[in-house]
Amino acid sequence: MTHDAILFIDVDDSLSVRYLYREPHFAVARAQGLACLTAGIRGRKHLQRLQDSSDELFLLDALNEQSIVDLVGELDGRYHIRGIFCQAGHPSALGEVGCIVARACQRLGLVYSSPDAIAACNNKFLMRKVLKQHGLRSVPFALCNNEQELQAGAERVGYPLIAKPPFGGASAFIKKCSNWAQLRSHYAHFLSDHGAAAYADFYGCAHTLPEEDGHCRDYIPGRSLLLEGYIPGVEGSVECVIAGERIHALLINEKLLLTERSGTVLENLLISPPTSFTPAQCEQIRRYAADCLRAVGLTNAVVHFEFRMTDEGPVVIEINPRVGGLYVNAAFRDLAAIDPYQVYLALLLGEPGLNAHLEAGARRVEAAGQHYAMLAIYPEHSGYFKGIEGLAFLDDSPSVLEYAQQDGGHFIDADIEEHYLLKCWARVDGADHAHAVHDAIRQHLRVIIDHREAG
Repeated sequence: MTHDAILFIDVDDSLSVRYLYREPHFAVARAQGLACLTAGIRGRKHLQRLQDSSDELFLLDALNEQSIVDLVGELDGRYHIRGIFCQAGHPSALGEVGCIVARACQRLGLVYSSPDAIAACNNKFLMRKVLKQHGLRSVPFALCNNEQELQAGAERVGYPLIAKPPFGGASAFIKKCSNWAQLRSHYAHFLSDHGAAAYADFYGCAHTLPEEDGHCRDYIPGRSLLLEGYIPGVEGSVECVIAGERIHALLINEKLLLTERSGTVLENLLISPPTSFTPAQCEQIRRYAADCLRAVGLTNAVVHFEFRMTDEGPVVIEINPRVGGLYVNAAFRDLAAIDPYQVYLALLLGEPGLNAHLEAGARRVEAAGQHYAMLAIYPEHSGYFKGIEGLAFLDDSPSVLEYAQQDGGHFIDADIEEHYLLKCWARVDGADHAHAVHDAIRQHLRVIIDHREAG
């Protein structure tokens, strides 16, 4: 008997799990009677966590299109693979898994996102190129592979600027630089310490970029740095779903509190619906997000779109071809009555009626009278995270609806990337109340971080 199934391609072999993505999709699939299969790369260290959440685990000899197609062929007769997916925002050192899975799905006749669009989303240099080609509002940019290129690129882009890896996760090695001394110091820090990031795998693998003006450019993990003109204004995100080619820009989250560290930018507090944007601005933000997604050509995806609202209008920061982090899933649920994992599974399976469901969600968001806040607690200094005291305060808080703590017992570098030790989802009356809830939580909880080195 052949069993309908979905297949997840997993490349996260880090000591601590980098994202919760496979499991919530599998929970939805199991509720629909689907078998949940996972494929990883042979030789990986952490197999148990894949086995724990999968009906069957398969090991591939290599991460490439052919290995996935061959696996599906081997499973024929036992499983009818209805959809194949991955965390498309994780361009691993083994290969850009989102593009590989997309091309394999295309060959197998399954639903897929445009592989070129996934590449343009994950590589912020390519994203800026696409926006420039389409005449969409953006900022000057330059890709640099050495200090000489960095100095020349900075002169073209102008100060202040943002320096960051073209690929990346957890806001690793992102810095606002106001002069050459700051930029040069940040680049030296990146060159020497890029491998220390918990999300270092997100830099992807070395490859040659598409030719431009007769010249080829190389992307080199741990060496290539992207310079972008600094974007002033209030920061936010748009949570979108693309059904086929139809774009639904559903939710707007406003970032109420950001903290700059020496090598990263932390998102401390967000509110949804936003309180700083007028209805006309919200409509402008949604239109702009849709224009950018149309330009990069993304299809069949749930998208986390980040921007800043300038005096001229919104300007994109990045486009992530995945569900947003923190409690974006709860924002979908409580504001739009949409389960983003269920929606993505419906996309993969080609289920009918999805556009009507998303339109209804958009109407609920527009009529929403209740505000919600996401907040995160980050380490104040580097060290071994042991845990958090005072969590009973969250259990007793009438505002806090959900919270989750990161597992303790490992070293955290507080200065090169974001590590949210605790995340919360709260019901609030507005921005002032959101700040008050955040401040109260900071006051009542105690993060325990040991300064001592291991051993």
